[in-house]
Amino acid sequence: MKVRNINNRVNNTSFKAKEFAVVDVAIKNITHTFKVYSLDYDDRVFLDNMASNIKLKSLTAGSGFKDSILRTWKRIINNAVLMSGFTTPQKSFLFVKDNKPCGIISYKDMQDCYLDNVASWPVSKNKYVKYTGMSMLKFLFHNCEKNNVKRIGLDVVSNSRIDLDTFYSKFGFIKNMSSERTFITDLYIPRGRMLEYSKQLDSCIKITEVENPSTVNLKKITNINYT
Repeated sequence: MKVRNINNRVNNTSFKAKEFAVVDVAIKNITHTFKVYSLDYDDRVFLDNMASNIKLKSLTAGSGFKDSILRTWKRIINNAVLMSGFTTPQKSFLFVKDNKPCGIISYKDMQDCYLDNVASWPVSKNKYVKYTGMSMLKFLFHNCEKNNVKRIGLDVVSNSRIDLDTFYSKFGFIKNMSSERTFITDLYIPRGRMLEYSKQLDSCIKITEVENPSTVNLKKITNINYT
């Protein structure tokens, strides 16, 4: 995996995002649709601008989030944006609802897949798009099933004060008990277990891939004014 040469792209104004899929969610009385865009290095100017506009402290004002949690949260978003600058096998995708980007996921697309980052954020002050995280994991399972991935792994920072272990365990991830690392929790899900949990989500999340997608300018088709 290589990062592309930033010195040749500083003033690049081209875009390479493509509408990859449509994700329809229907859970209880909530229904909504995400558009999912595959990201490329040439989208970095837009993504950097988007990340700078996600001011979590003001967007979550009054919700009781500690500064340490907000810093961890923002770091995950920034890391996912950073990963969009890497080439194959790295993959990065942006989730958008009603023209507002609300989630980003990045992972290494190999038979032993590694999930680097999953993050969602409010689209305005204390306004969250429910089930964005669940939809991103279902999207990951969908792609991994299609590409014959044998295993998905990820690392969770144990002292981040965000209960990520519980979140991922709801979707079938289990701890690697052989790991001896202190501040990192190794989580993974083997293919059979992934298929089982993915099937459970089929009743409430539908993924439709876009045929022959065209390149789009995310700046023109999205709104990143998070106020």
